[in-house]
Amino acid sequence: MVTAAVAALASARGEKVAVIKPAQTGVAAGEPGDLDEVVRLAGTGDTHELARFPDPLSPEAAARASGLPPPDLARAAADVRSLAATRDRVLVEGAGGLLVRYRPDVTTLADLAGEPMAGVLPAGRLGPAAFRRTAAEGLGPSLGGHFDPAGFREKHAAAREAT
Repeated sequence: MVTAAVAALASARGEKVAVIKPAQTGVAAGEPGDLDEVVRLAGTGDTHELARFPDPLSPEAAARASGLPPPDLARAAADVRSLAATRDRVLVEGAGGLLVRYRPDVTTLADLAGEPMAGVLPAGRLGPAAFRRTAAEGLGPSLGGHFDPAGFREKHAAAREAT
């Protein structure tokens, strides 16, 4: 979702955008993966999936379970550099995202990154036009949107206090 949102806003600004996913896990050959959703939502068809593993595990564990070599990060880095030579923006779609436990205390991703929240995107399936509007509302200025993290925190703190 986040990669698609950033790609949608960058494309809307006229940027030439590529999206690369070094490893897709949990999806069998021939099934739609994360990059298919990026294409659907952001409208960018310049996508590159380097490896695919059917088991819904971390890339290293999924490769091991499949008897395949793990993702080649040197190749991924070289591909990113090559794409960056002819694109305005190259986005690298990771594996796991917010669903991967970082620490037992459920520390937030913003806490771990030491950076303020850059946006909030709702769950759910949207069409491309509604998704682009949601991306602009849900991503901060550094990503091309107009999300206000302080306002978001205040609104949700007030909602928690009211319950």
